[in-house]
Amino acid sequence: MSKKILAKLFSGTAANVRLLSYQQFPLMKNLSFIFFPAFILIFSCNSSSTSRTETTDSLQQLLGSIRDSIKNNPPEPRLKYNLAVVLQDAGRYKEALLALDSMNVTQGDSTNLRIYFAYLFKKSELFELAGDTVNAIKTLEQLVIPGELTQAGLNLAHLYAETNNPKTIPFCNAIIKNDKEGLAPEPNFIKGIYYSNIGDYNHATTEFDSSIHKDYNFTEAHLEKGVCLYKLGRYVDAMNVFDKAISISHSFADAYYWKGKCQEALGQKAEAKLNYQRAYGLDRTLTEAKEAAKKIID
Repeated sequence: MSKKILAKLFSGTAANVRLLSYQQFPLMKNLSFIFFPAFILIFSCNSSSTSRTETTDSLQQLLGSIRDSIKNNPPEPRLKYNLAVVLQDAGRYKEALLALDSMNVTQGDSTNLRIYFAYLFKKSELFELAGDTVNAIKTLEQLVIPGELTQAGLNLAHLYAETNNPKTIPFCNAIIKNDKEGLAPEPNFIKGIYYSNIGDYNHATTEFDSSIHKDYNFTEAHLEKGVCLYKLGRYVDAMNVFDKAISISHSFADAYYWKGKCQEALGQKAEAKLNYQRAYGLDRTLTEAKEAAKKIID
C-alpha cells in the first residue's frame, strides 16, 4: 500500500483515542516554531541558487542547535523527540531511531505515559521508513489495543496486510465492531488489500465494495477493486470501475493507467496508448505508463 493511500486512511479516522497520544506535545509546538520553519526554508532553497553544500551546512547548523538545547536540558525527552523528527525529515532514519531511544521513557512512568505512546508511534514509523517491517510491527503491538480505530491501529492493520499476515482479518473485524457509527471505510479497505495480496480477488472485491459503500469518494478503494477485476480477467467491469475513480478525481493517474491496461487487453490499442500518456502526464513517477505507451506501435 502506498504512502498516498495511508495518508487517506489517516485523514478521515473517526476516533483517535489515547488522549491525543500521537499529536505533538505543547512544548514541542513551541520548539517547532523555532526549528521547523528554518528546516522548511533550508529544503525549499533547492529551487533557488542555494547549493547542495550550503543546504547540508544549514542542516548541520540546525541539528547543532537542537543538540545544544539537549545539552542544556538533558532530562527533557521532548527535545530528543524533536531531534528525531528533524533527522527523519532529512531521511536519516537510523540516526533518528538512536535519538528517539535516547529519550529513555518507559511505560512504567505514568507521568510520561503520553510521551511514551508518542515515542512508540514515532519509533514504528521510523522502523517502517528504514525498511524494518518486523520491528515496526513489534513496536506497534506494544502500543495498540486490538480494536482501536486510531492511526496506530490502522497502521498495524496495514502492516499485517502487507506482510500477508492472517491476523489482518480478525484485527480489522475488531475495529469494525468498535466503529459504532459504521462509517469508517479503512478496515474493509485493509481487509481487501490482504485478500488481494494472497490472490483471493473475489473476497477482496467484496471488501472494497464495503469500503466504497461507506465512502464513495475513496478513490483508492475504487482503484484496488478495479485491479482485482482486471486480474480476474473482467476487463470491461474493471474499466467501468476505473471510470468511476476518474469521475471522482480527474487527475488520478493510476486510474488512467489501469484503464489503459484494460483497453490494451481488449485490443483497443489507440485508446490504451492515450490513457497511458495521460497517466504519465499526470504523474511523472509512473514510468510504467510511459513504457507501456512506447510499446504500442501506431
